[in-house]
Amino acid sequence: MKSRDIRFLKILSIRGPNIWTYRPVLEALVDIGELEDYPSNTLPGFVDRLCEWLPTLSEHRCSYGEEGGFVRRLQEGTWPGHILEHVALELQNIAGTPGGFGRARETGIRGVYKVVVQAWHEEITRACLDAARELVMAAIDNTAYDIDATHAHLREIALRYLLGSNTAIIVDAATAKDRGIPAIRLSSDNLVQLGYGSLQRRIWAAQTDRTGAIAQGIARDSELSSHLLASCGLPVLDPDDVLSAPDERQPYRLLVVGGKLVAASRMETKDGGVAVDVTDQVHPAMAAAACLAARVIGLDIAGVDFLVDDVSLPLSSQNAVITGVVEAPCLIAHQQLASVDSPPIGRAIVDHLFPNGETGRIPVVGITGNGGVTEVAHWVTEFLRLSGKFTGLACGDGLFLDRRKVENGDCGNWRCARQILMNQSVDAAVIENSAEVILGQGLAYDRCQVAVVTGIDPDQHYSDYYIETSEQVFTVFRSQVDVVLPSGVAVLNAADPMVVEMAPLCDGEVIFFAADKDLPVLQEHRKRGGRVVYFSGGDLILGNGIEESILLPLARIPFLGGQPSAERLKTVLAAVAAAWALDVALHVMRTGAETFSIDPIDNTESNTMAPISVSLTFNP
Repeated sequence: MKSRDIRFLKILSIRGPNIWTYRPVLEALVDIGELEDYPSNTLPGFVDRLCEWLPTLSEHRCSYGEEGGFVRRLQEGTWPGHILEHVALELQNIAGTPGGFGRARETGIRGVYKVVVQAWHEEITRACLDAARELVMAAIDNTAYDIDATHAHLREIALRYLLGSNTAIIVDAATAKDRGIPAIRLSSDNLVQLGYGSLQRRIWAAQTDRTGAIAQGIARDSELSSHLLASCGLPVLDPDDVLSAPDERQPYRLLVVGGKLVAASRMETKDGGVAVDVTDQVHPAMAAAACLAARVIGLDIAGVDFLVDDVSLPLSSQNAVITGVVEAPCLIAHQQLASVDSPPIGRAIVDHLFPNGETGRIPVVGITGNGGVTEVAHWVTEFLRLSGKFTGLACGDGLFLDRRKVENGDCGNWRCARQILMNQSVDAAVIENSAEVILGQGLAYDRCQVAVVTGIDPDQHYSDYYIETSEQVFTVFRSQVDVVLPSGVAVLNAADPMVVEMAPLCDGEVIFFAADKDLPVLQEHRKRGGRVVYFSGGDLILGNGIEESILLPLARIPFLGGQPSAERLKTVLAAVAAAWALDVALHVMRTGAETFSIDPIDNTESNTMAPISVSLTFNP
């Protein structure tokens, strides 16, 4: 091994929100060895070579917050881990994948760094990391480097893995901040799920799950299409048109989405002129004819092709015909031609699939912490089930769909959680997230309706991930609270000071729970009009500002037994608070608390959870 080298010790693919960012990343554990003694300003010619190969590095702002900031850091002296981060990000930009987020952090072991790079597409980012290492080492060693070949190689990989242009237009519109619809890529060939569970929709290029196979078949049969259009009074080509001399009429394509005209383009003319956006010129009667044609064929998204003298005139006043209805029109062509004032095509399709501001989000409950997490997950699942929702549960005991166990073992992980979110039968999802899952896999969802943090042991470190201080432990568990929707709720243990510190990080509401009603945190929260859950005088109480109501006496909760442990009390409090956050009716919560019972030793037929073979271990 060379004395000065950069080595990848391990690369983690973190596929969801994590301790670094809301987006997927690759986290590379990098050993720079003796290069720890050689910052960039000590390597003759290094900065010049690097900037010659990648001149766009001058646009990186880095810690100075202005263009040229990173080059300034290079000139002042920075280390290969930090340089690797920026080079990998720039190579992603060149490949056609924006990769704006990056971090480089020391681990506590000399010369070993965590280099984190945003990874919209894992395969592309891995290739960029590998290329970044080779490029940086070539600049350090002053050896030749074929930057053009690298560009071509990375673009080839990007073309292989990036979404197609039509699909990307829709996905970008769906995931934009003003719509906030989650997206899951289901295949390598552009099949994408928008939304979660039973509220999801699917797209495939310019087709949606509303695009019927019969409609596609009709659209592909020009003779049948013409017959159906003519039967509805729409003008179509007849044999004389087909055999006539060159046509002086102008071809247009009108794009129809959900029964509405959203774009129109004049197509390329015989004299070689380029296509032009004419959306604002289309006569209402022409638009109505296009929408009728799409409806006759049965397509929710359609390109309707016309031959007309003037698109701004009604059909009846000119020699106009429909030449075809396309069942998978090219959206990117319209998008590229559209004027600044034209409505976005992707947004029109998204609003068609998710009208009235719908987001395709089912209730997602994420549960984390030290102790009682699996038990809380089962409780919350039972409350949701009793409220009539088909609920998926991924936890330490397995994978459950409603009351049916479909996989054994520890299923509180990214893979199993994704299975639930992709299941079209699921009305609500409950997902357990351990610290190890957050650190090594990321959360399976972008945002959640409810986050529950049961408690944190600041002394429980995670050395495999170089998490070795209480501050770092806090950062791990706060990831669950960071993703609460503005309309959502964080359910936090008021008896745990570290958990309490997470309250200001929540974009939504906070409900505190604790056994001791006199805790200052609970009292202050109630004074501010907040919701709290606690025990008082042998009763389980829901407090909302100055108001409070008894849910039920503790004696009526079989799960607690005669002398309930602190851990079981905490489980009940957290679960009831989560159910309250989910707007579960009080009578449903009472029924669930009175009937839910898990025997930690013997799952017999008398046990209410026996049909799904739950086996829980408690530490009273």
